[in-house]
Amino acid sequence: MHPSLTSLLLTDETMPLTRISAPRHLPIAKVKALATAVQDGLVQTCNVPPKDLFQLISRLESEEMILDATFGGVNRSPDACIAEITFLRGRTDEQKRRLFRHVVDRAMAAGFRPDDVVIALTENSRMDWSLGLGVAYADLAHPPTGEA
Repeated sequence: MHPSLTSLLLTDETMPLTRISAPRHLPIAKVKALATAVQDGLVQTCNVPPKDLFQLISRLESEEMILDATFGGVNRSPDACIAEITFLRGRTDEQKRRLFRHVVDRAMAAGFRPDDVVIALTENSRMDWSLGLGVAYADLAHPPTGEA
């Protein structure tokens, strides 16, 4: 096995991937503040190590963001953003609730309205990831038969 792969910390709570979709008209500093809020929330509420940072930011034109303005009992503005977080299963419902609250609180401090922060979580398993070299993350924790 590749030496860099054997040194990975293999816990069930590492490796989030965050995708943030934001309207292009928002200043990049404000969008990055949302990205920071998400990462800080993952670290503070979901036991994600600070260095496990994988984020993709997409800036979209207004007509490319089709969001129901009132679904869920909120009142979204044209500044609404979506943070999609994919991570390994293992968080409790309470951790997820604290994550949502933490991200929105931090985003509000950066000038977002609470109604404009949509968060979607997707959980999966180690078999759903390859961190590089064509090796399944699951095989790092449990090498296939015949490998050391």
